[in-house]
Amino acid sequence: MSKYKLGDYTVNNWNDWDRVPREPITLGNFIIASLGMSTTSIAVITAVGVAGYVGISAVTSWALNALMPKPPVPSYSQQVNIKEAAAPQDFVYGEIRKGGVITFYETSGNAGFPQLYLHQIIVLAGHEVNSIGDIYINDKVATFSGDFVTTATDGTETVDYKSKIRIKKYDGSQTTADSDLVSETSVDSTFKGLGIAYLYVRYEFDQDVFSSGLPLITAKIQGKKVYDPRTTTTAYSNNAALCIRDFITSSYGLDDSAIDETSFTAAANECDENVTLDAGGTEKRYTINGTISAASPIGNVLGEMVTACAGTLFWGSGYWRLKVGAYTSPVKTLTLDDLRGPINLETRTNMRDNFNTVRGTFTDADQDYIAADYPEVTSSTFKTQDNGEEALLDLNLPFTTSSATAQRLAKLTLYRGREQMTLSADFGLNAFNIEVGDIISFTNARYGFSAKEFEVIGWSFSSNQEAGDLRVRLTLQETSQAAFDWNAEETAITSNDSTLPTAFDVQTPTLDTPTTSAILNADGTAVPTIVFTWSV
Repeated sequence: MSKYKLGDYTVNNWNDWDRVPREPITLGNFIIASLGMSTTSIAVITAVGVAGYVGISAVTSWALNALMPKPPVPSYSQQVNIKEAAAPQDFVYGEIRKGGVITFYETSGNAGFPQLYLHQIIVLAGHEVNSIGDIYINDKVATFSGDFVTTATDGTETVDYKSKIRIKKYDGSQTTADSDLVSETSVDSTFKGLGIAYLYVRYEFDQDVFSSGLPLITAKIQGKKVYDPRTTTTAYSNNAALCIRDFITSSYGLDDSAIDETSFTAAANECDENVTLDAGGTEKRYTINGTISAASPIGNVLGEMVTACAGTLFWGSGYWRLKVGAYTSPVKTLTLDDLRGPINLETRTNMRDNFNTVRGTFTDADQDYIAADYPEVTSSTFKTQDNGEEALLDLNLPFTTSSATAQRLAKLTLYRGREQMTLSADFGLNAFNIEVGDIISFTNARYGFSAKEFEVIGWSFSSNQEAGDLRVRLTLQETSQAAFDWNAEETAITSNDSTLPTAFDVQTPTLDTPTTSAILNADGTAVPTIVFTWSV
């Protein structure tokens, strides 16, 4: 008898084992053929790799992420310079103010004063950046004469640096070494810093200028250039969808080129929409401005990035797809005819995951990119629904630098979170081309649903052996256009659950005029009667 070694197990009758079709396409074709489906259907289904069961899940869903452990709070850590033997690289998207890693530290001078100068290289990013703008010295913006800092001011106080600091900026596109660095230090001409954005800083000793020690030097930079599938060009942009796409495809991110460009193009267009501000002017709907450390877990980074666009990032049909926080019309209407099993309906979120107030921190560009609290968003109506108890959600936004955007995201989170009804059920193949993040409408008169809108937050595909059919299981979260609208009121959220009358609203019956009659018995006697009728 032949034997086939499989890991730590010995499988008898290896020939039978090997002849069983197990790869996705063969098994998928077998299931479909057994159900008499067309070759067109086979092409569609095998394209997603049917293997009896295909699961698509939201890898980093904004809707779920808001209730999970929060990303690190943005802090002053971006605005320090560190010295380490081996430090992780930083990758910058959008516009931010930050320090860096001091990778070179040396003194030089003359015979009379051998330590007259201190030289530093401060690496800002491990890639080419679009530009290096204002230089900050101890939180004051520096003024230059050539490469030399003359003064630095914060608008109320000015410090005279007497040209004792020389700073040169390199955005990562340089192809030669700095001539002053080569002539004044031990660095030779082979050091070019290819593909690295850095500052070359030289301090000239002066005990009056540097009486408090070396100052902290940081820079405002516009970060990485990203590819835009809409224009097929690579250029600077802080568009949230394009930045997320770049991280997925970059070697320091997921290093995955399987991108659904149609999905990301639609998301990028929504991120680029202009939003009118109360103070005047406009801003883009969703942007990403922040720093990613190479030491950060990739899943955490993606979770942080999608907070900037209220997004849902998921893997489906072999590609990464992104849905941002913007209302879209239902892509399909499902009815009872589409159901293939019972409905599991949860009408309210448990108190552990419930909230009626949203607050948190963001990186405030108006305060030179320091961590700040955005104005909290609360609802007295929702609080009354929760028996007067405040239920707080801490929503930190590490890639958001606009107070207005932070408030919009907070209100969006609050309102979408109060759409609490969750429904899951098996549907027929009419639901096959629905995706996570899509909005669908569902009609079910028994529940009082008349084209009621739901957002798809879960999708799976399987074959049911007992029924002999293929099924799409959807997990649906109640939603509405009002949940995405800054000007919407709470009543639009609380009154759209169902068209069924409330059990506590009982109408008073109307008594009709009584009618008299008589019942004739068998013995000929008559029994007078009065008949009462009423209506509701």
